[in-house]
Amino acid sequence: MLNRKLIFNILKFVVFLGIGLLLIWVITKDLTAEQKDELRNSFRVADYWWVGLSIVIGILSHYVRALRWKMMLQPLGYNPRISTTFYSVMVAYLANMAVPRLGEITRCGIVQRYEKVPFDKAVGTIVVERSIDLVMLFLVTFLLFVTQFTLIYDFFQDKVIIPIMEKFSSGLNMLLILGGGLLLLVLISIFLVRRFKHTETYLRIRIMIMNVRDGIYSIRHLKNFKLFIFYSVFIWVCYFAMVWVCFYALEQTAHLGLPEALAVLVFGTVGIISTPGGIGAYHLIVTETLVALYGLDRTYAISFSWLAWSAQTVMIIFMGVISLLLLSRVTRKETVDETV
Repeated sequence: MLNRKLIFNILKFVVFLGIGLLLIWVITKDLTAEQKDELRNSFRVADYWWVGLSIVIGILSHYVRALRWKMMLQPLGYNPRISTTFYSVMVAYLANMAVPRLGEITRCGIVQRYEKVPFDKAVGTIVVERSIDLVMLFLVTFLLFVTQFTLIYDFFQDKVIIPIMEKFSSGLNMLLILGGGLLLLVLISIFLVRRFKHTETYLRIRIMIMNVRDGIYSIRHLKNFKLFIFYSVFIWVCYFAMVWVCFYALEQTAHLGLPEALAVLVFGTVGIISTPGGIGAYHLIVTETLVALYGLDRTYAISFSWLAWSAQTVMIIFMGVISLLLLSRVTRKETVDETV
């Protein structure tokens, strides 16, 4: 009999997948027959050499992520093989396409099984990794707003700020709503801590937090901090390049350059994390970004969103499956140690 957690994860996947498919319908429902023909033709004449290059760049970014993770585990007293960390990263991305956040659990489980890295300590390093990715996202977003401030400001002024101000009668009402919600969250947190502080579950959470803290502290003891920073920046440069080279796959988007690629990277990232594999959400956000900000014809904006999304998705599925197969050939660390 299926347990409740599995049923919940399946339902969550179905719901978010349904939302993604609905978003795809939203961006294509108003296309005319002529536009649909142009859309199909754009896929036929696309230069897939550039899409393939985007896939190669994506694989390189994930390999560097595996190198950086290996570096983060070393101060904790573990030296996993780069093959294991790379396979675990790719399998994690594959798992996240099915159930969001499942990949992190899978990734930690793999290094625990094959490299004897305690699960909680691996989780701690991934928390650090996610924090660094968040900082990098803030930095590229800041770069986007600095380099294209007028364009972005006018867009949000017309499409976001004015509609919100019209919805609320005054800024005071909005502040009261936000303040009340924050106060309620604090009160609920205090109640939960006092209610469960003496239970086994609470103690387990505290132990996990301590191990996560160890993972955070590990960054302070890196042997080559400059290399760590280089890896972190290089990963996002690859993400940027994946988008940029895809522009050349279509004649109608080949004129787009670095500013447009930066905008697609920033706003497209939001779409990727919104639905399983970014399906629907990525297409909608990237399409609207190219149409609303840069005046690209909707038909070709949709075509580009599909090409860029397909490059990422094909790469994750192919490398994820290959990594799963290759993991079966990896010798567990215990066996290696015993042999030595």
